[in-house]
Amino acid sequence: MEEQENLNIEQVPEELKVKLAEIKTTIEENIQRVAKLGKWPEYIKPDSLLERIPQSSEKDAPGFDAGIACALNLIPEDKQELTAELHANYTREAVLQVRQELMNMNADSATSWWLAACSLCKEGQVNVEQFLQQIEDFKNLIINKIARLEAAKKEYETMTSGFKLVDGVPFGEKDGCIQGAYIAGYPFGSMYASKYGLYFVGTYEDSLGLEDFKWSEEKDARGRPKSGPVFGSKQFVKCSNEEEWKLVIEIVKKKFKEEIPNDTNILK
Repeated sequence: MEEQENLNIEQVPEELKVKLAEIKTTIEENIQRVAKLGKWPEYIKPDSLLERIPQSSEKDAPGFDAGIACALNLIPEDKQELTAELHANYTREAVLQVRQELMNMNADSATSWWLAACSLCKEGQVNVEQFLQQIEDFKNLIINKIARLEAAKKEYETMTSGFKLVDGVPFGEKDGCIQGAYIAGYPFGSMYASKYGLYFVGTYEDSLGLEDFKWSEEKDARGRPKSGPVFGSKQFVKCSNEEEWKLVIEIVKKKFKEEIPNDTNILK
């Protein structure tokens, strides 16, 4: 396996490997700053940003996202705090800021910068060439306010249309649907990720209220738990199957019953 990966790395043209090395160095120099700016919890390792960088023309990686944009200083310094928080530390304050700035969108708001960067994220479908192109595409949004605002608006629509209500519960099957639920006014959101065959539930509040929940002991093929808090988080959990997800949702609905809006989207 290692031999095959080395072969793939060699397949990347030399000039691209040089660019990739420069990008990696810049991210390494800034990841601690970004983590501190975003007040990331201890269980989120700043080096996780490096895992988003693809290493070959064939092996995919998560690729570019708003966190990478911060670490490369592609987002203006005075607009980075919101993006840094939303990368790994969702809070009520950050979500309220997004909702507020969406009421009167402009290209230079922190929310628009975050959404514009998110619009280029593909999560796990990116090789070296595509990763470098993502960065170039974002640089084009930096210098073009009109295009940046349009990208932000389109991403907002994608996020907020990515979920539907299932018995009053925000639920989707696309990346960004949980964030879309937060933006739309819901204190929590949930999704089914077909890539992993798992259900996820998240909130921007301090806790989902599942500290005493009895999780399944089922493991995946690599021996990892298929249920429970993700990296120990009280805000984000995974469920091994639909039955477990329904049990979790009943608890979460009761916790947030006073905060669930009657309208499907407070911003529309």
